[in-house]
Amino acid sequence: MVHKVLFLLLAACAWSQQSRAAKAGTVIHLLTMEAPPFMSNSLPEQGAAVYALRQIYKKNGYELKVTFTPYLRAKIQALQKDDVSGFFPAAQENIASGYVLSKIMYVTPWGFAERKNKPIIWNQPEDLLPYKIGNVMGYELSRVLVPAQKKKKFHIENVSSDEQNLLKLAKKRVDLAFIDATMFEYLMKSSPNLRPYQNQLQLNGKIIRMDEYGVAFKNSGKGKEHLETFNRLIQKEEFHRLVELYFKTHLTD
Repeated sequence: MVHKVLFLLLAACAWSQQSRAAKAGTVIHLLTMEAPPFMSNSLPEQGAAVYALRQIYKKNGYELKVTFTPYLRAKIQALQKDDVSGFFPAAQENIASGYVLSKIMYVTPWGFAERKNKPIIWNQPEDLLPYKIGNVMGYELSRVLVPAQKKKKFHIENVSSDEQNLLKLAKKRVDLAFIDATMFEYLMKSSPNLRPYQNQLQLNGKIIRMDEYGVAFKNSGKGKEHLETFNRLIQKEEFHRLVELYFKTHLTD
């Protein structure tokens, strides 16, 4: 009987060690875009969101690999590459065919940046018709303007980055710039190109929406497996706490 118990204990230990070793060898590869301070190859730990994800995965025995690529290209490349499980950030509204959205990990406010000497008061989308609005390609500005845009044509100018969008606003080439509030605060503090305009730009007082973000995992193969792992490990409160910790550690003046 004693020998049988010892055998079972040894077998259980061996299985546990093999399980931990297998988990430790699991690499979860995701694509993302340059969007500081959340994701950027030029920032410590590759940005706040990557840091938070990596810490949660690491604590649970997984390794996170992140590759940067333009956002619109990420949706295509993730499906084409077998070693990639998905892309982030993703919202329910922009989930493409072949993907499944994970649990929500982050909530952030979006609004319009404006010039301090020309604040814009608006209550409904139709009030924005007289103005030129800057938008970064890939951002879902259209959701803000529905259903008004079906009846009227808005003046929207697309650019490739938030910094470029804010520069156009500062130089009076657009009247408003659609942007994540955290992104606005970060760029106004950190961008050398925007430094001359720090006292000239502000966020409009009206919050347009609160966006909820997760990871778009492929609806096949490793993607399904890694979606289940993500949903099991990620808690929104822990992710937010780690993002705030990153801001305090790396972005405090």
